[in-house]
Amino acid sequence: MKLRCDFCYRHCQLEEGQTGLCGVRTHKEGKLITSGYGALVSLAVDPVEKKPLYHFLPGSRTMSIAMFGCNLTCQFCQNYLISQSDFAGVIAGQPVDIQEIIDGAKDRHCPSISFTYSEPLVWQDYMLEVAKRAKQEGLATIMVTNGTFSEEALARIVPWIDAYNIDLKGDESFYHRLCGGSDEPVLEAIRYIGRTKAHLEVTTMVMESMHTLSMIETLAHALHERGVQVWHLSRFFPNYHCTEAETSESFLRQALEAARTGSIPYIYAGNSGMDQSTYCPSCHELLVTDRIRSSIHVLPTLKQGRCSSCRYPIYGRFGS
Repeated sequence: MKLRCDFCYRHCQLEEGQTGLCGVRTHKEGKLITSGYGALVSLAVDPVEKKPLYHFLPGSRTMSIAMFGCNLTCQFCQNYLISQSDFAGVIAGQPVDIQEIIDGAKDRHCPSISFTYSEPLVWQDYMLEVAKRAKQEGLATIMVTNGTFSEEALARIVPWIDAYNIDLKGDESFYHRLCGGSDEPVLEAIRYIGRTKAHLEVTTMVMESMHTLSMIETLAHALHERGVQVWHLSRFFPNYHCTEAETSESFLRQALEAARTGSIPYIYAGNSGMDQSTYCPSCHELLVTDRIRSSIHVLPTLKQGRCSSCRYPIYGRFGS
């Protein structure tokens, strides 16, 4: 008898002994299990800006954890050793007690725990166990994800995650050619989460050889329609199976101009030397200092979520 996994949009139907494309979800003895449950392949303390999240507790650090696995096969994967099924077991996961993760975050003055690096959707049962404990102990929760949720996963996860960064990699053609996936569930998840109280930022890694300015404009309008306030356009650097030249700063500048046609108020240039400060969309007052050239400071010009100069409401969570 086949069992149907509902962790992502694929809804894999698995025979006894069969494992899903993610390399994690397995039909074993009449049950679906998550292989390597609780065995972490990465545990680190990061600036929250590395997720990237620029409007959620800026200047803070986050305890970042990952188990193995992913349900996409992106040819440019930046973390393929801990995500792609061909590399299962290359890096041995280490079981870590959940309370040890919580205590470690507190000891290191991290106000949040991030589920990141690989794809948390495929180990969401463990993610939710950690997230529930974290929230009980006053910590915020962050999910960095490719966004290919199932409806069932959205219903399970949204009550327990405070902030998301979702990758929107390209248009439907891009997903088919390079990711072995679809943009449809990602856009639907962005719409769904955008209607909740959760914080949401979106990232697109721009590949000069694969993204066109027309595609960026189309994505910009799709994100604006779904209420997205913060969009990171990040430079591509060669990795895994993609050996194309890195994205130039000049093309990224053109992509930023194309992105602004969608009227998203906060757009940032990732993996670049360009200014990554936050300005008021209304009066252009500097609110948060440049993330790459100095220590990050939320300035007195941003008070209680508003620009102190013009009182414009600034999207995000900026601490007390």
